[in-house]
Amino acid sequence: MPTKENALRKQGAQLEKTRQNNYTTKKFPPYGKKLNDLRRSGLIPTKRIIVTTAWEIGKVYPRIIITPDSPVNNLQFNYLVGLHVQIVYFDRDESILDDLITEILAVKPATLSAFNMDAVKQGKPAFKLIYSQSTMEAAA
Repeated sequence: MPTKENALRKQGAQLEKTRQNNYTTKKFPPYGKKLNDLRRSGLIPTKRIIVTTAWEIGKVYPRIIITPDSPVNNLQFNYLVGLHVQIVYFDRDESILDDLITEILAVKPATLSAFNMDAVKQGKPAFKLIYSQSTMEAAA
């Protein structure tokens, strides 16, 4: 015989299952949790944040590494709000670049730029300013 307690328990289990199906927890990319913890403790990096797919890039800067095992839209970037961010990428990263830019712009960095390492080797322009809060404010 169903009791009110059993019915509530069953309803709660169904609700939890629905939440799990409809809610995706975003992960931190490598070094992202460290930056997030620093921000939560009130510290702000003085240098720009480097976002790259290459472990050897940006070692002297605060950085996060985008690895191929996690889609960009499943990563947390909220700790980049109000910071100066530069994506350092290679031609091989073009497939994720638009999504990466979109995800980072969504958290409202102070500036966002991109730097193509392969363009430098080819003698082409490599730097591109994507967004600058101060430029946008001046234009308003």
